[in-house]
Amino acid sequence: MVKNDFKFVAMLVADFFKQKHIQKRLDLIGERGITGWEIWLQVEFSVFLDTHIEVAEWGREFQYSIDRRKAKNREHMAIDFVIRKRSALKHWYIALEIKQNSSVKSCIRGMMEDTRKVALVRGSHDDLRSMWTLGIHPWIEGEELESIVHKYADAFDVDLIPNCMISEPIKRTELAYTIF
Repeated sequence: MVKNDFKFVAMLVADFFKQKHIQKRLDLIGERGITGWEIWLQVEFSVFLDTHIEVAEWGREFQYSIDRRKAKNREHMAIDFVIRKRSALKHWYIALEIKQNSSVKSCIRGMMEDTRKVALVRGSHDDLRSMWTLGIHPWIEGEELESIVHKYADAFDVDLIPNCMISEPIKRTELAYTIF
């Protein structure tokens, strides 16, 4: 089930970044040095999800209760996206957190922090089948990226799922996306 969810998320993200209007905007963002565009990306991704034939339902900034034994200072948190595949049971969602950063290391670090955050969801409110993070950052070679990912996974005590990581360049830009 988890690997199928990964394939589904990877397919959605690849389809999203294949859109020429998204590539053009990301190229302009890079050329002009525009920062703080993560919310714009989430809005565009929302519109994309709303029309995708394989998506039965989705929500943005979905609120979950946090296990107070794990996080003493917070009661709730918002997950960027919850997505239900057409073939999934009515209340089984895939969580997706999105990070964007002009620094690869800062982006991967933020992705690991989000992975830890979602692990705090209270078990009684957990209808999440799986959780994934999507990071958008400058393109670097695969071995260098993998080294950074594993360094931060160790530092944040995150268990990566074997064979469930992908990083691809975004055409017509100097950016890449990474999912794990």
